[in-house]
Amino acid sequence: MTNTEFIAALNQKFNSIGYTFLIERDGIKYTRIVQTASGHRSVYCFVDASGNIYKAASWKTPAKGVRSTLATVDISTVDPHGAWLYARAKR
Repeated sequence: MTNTEFIAALNQKFNSIGYTFLIERDGIKYTRIVQTASGHRSVYCFVDASGNIYKAASWKTPAKGVRSTLATVDISTVDPHGAWLYARAKR
C-alpha cells in the first residue's frame, strides 16, 4: 500500500462521520498525515520512506518506535482518532 492508497482508505472509511485525511507534508524522511474534523487539524501519524507508520510525538516529530507498516496495516482495525497507534502492531 502506498501513502496515497492509505489516505484513500482512511477517507473512504471515515469521511461519512466528518473526518478527512490528507498528506500535509511529503518530507524527505517522514510524510505527515493530517486529520481534519470540524475545522480542526491534527497530526494523525507519520510514514517514513520505507512505509513504516509512527504515531506523532508533536506536530513536527514522530514518536520513537514503528507502530505498523503500510504493507501490513489492517484498515478494519484503524480508528479515526489514532488509538490503534498506541498498541505496537506486529510487523
